[in-house]
Amino acid sequence: MSSKSHFHISPDKVRSVAVIGAGSVGASWAALFLAHGLDVVAYDPGPGAEARARQFIADAWPALVELGQAATPQPPMERLSFAATISEAAREADVVQENVLERLEVKAKVLAEIDAAASPDKIILSSTGGITPSVMQASCANPERLVVLHPFNPSHLMPLVEVVGGKQTSPEVVEWAMAFARRLGKKPIRLNAEAKGHMTNRLQFALVREAVACLTEGMASAEDIDAALRYGLAPRWLLMGSLLTLHMAGGEGGMQGILDHTGKALEEWWTPTEQVSLTPQVVSRLVEAAREVSGGQPVRDWVHWRDESLVDVLSLQKNAERGAPPQDKAAAA
Repeated sequence: MSSKSHFHISPDKVRSVAVIGAGSVGASWAALFLAHGLDVVAYDPGPGAEARARQFIADAWPALVELGQAATPQPPMERLSFAATISEAAREADVVQENVLERLEVKAKVLAEIDAAASPDKIILSSTGGITPSVMQASCANPERLVVLHPFNPSHLMPLVEVVGGKQTSPEVVEWAMAFARRLGKKPIRLNAEAKGHMTNRLQFALVREAVACLTEGMASAEDIDAALRYGLAPRWLLMGSLLTLHMAGGEGGMQGILDHTGKALEEWWTPTEQVSLTPQVVSRLVEAAREVSGGQPVRDWVHWRDESLVDVLSLQKNAERGAPPQDKAAAA
């Protein structure tokens, strides 16, 4: 962790955010920032980027209204502006949110420009899904103010964000990012160690790996593999995570009970049967599987259905959490 220290604006005093990169992730963040009363200064050099971002925000707004995130029936587009350069956006806003391509050479160049333009008191948040913050900090003269704030697609709806500090990130900046995420209605989790892909992708792709293995082994059809998750695991996982699920599987004996009873079997079940590689044959089978599970319908139609349905799912999750047994943190410790 860095020893440098700067006075940073309080998370609840932030009034504007620079969104660097206004693709699907950046535009999604912009929609959420606008919903929470923040001004957005965006930068994206891509042809038609501003028109696409404004359309994305307009399409995303009804869901934000229904979830109680947005207070106005229409998005306040007058609070969204586009800067001519990265430096201009970084200078104008209170905080900078970086969302450029997931390539280190691209991020390094962009972060260096942000770092040079933004005063040292301004925090830089990166949406990177897999690059570790310590690697990105090599591009910054003020590395202590860079922290990963990794969202999940679609960023304006999914509650989770991963907060990851690098070796030179100050502890105050990590705490700041956690508080800022909560201000935006997010459920932040703090990662205490860096890893490629961070933690939640590690969990997700362990399951993806096994789904691909089941497919290549001919264990079931693509549709049935997805059905196993949707109808067997997902409803329960909406309410609780893997560790609490395992604890409850032990009945009154809890975690100790299930491990004493089936520990050896569990080890066999969670050990991969084979290492899956993306050979041409596997790639071809996955493309065929995608056609099967999507019914051949365009991705944009599935995205529209997913985002509309997520409103109901997230509302159900929130209602269920209200009735969960109260947690005694002292007893757990």
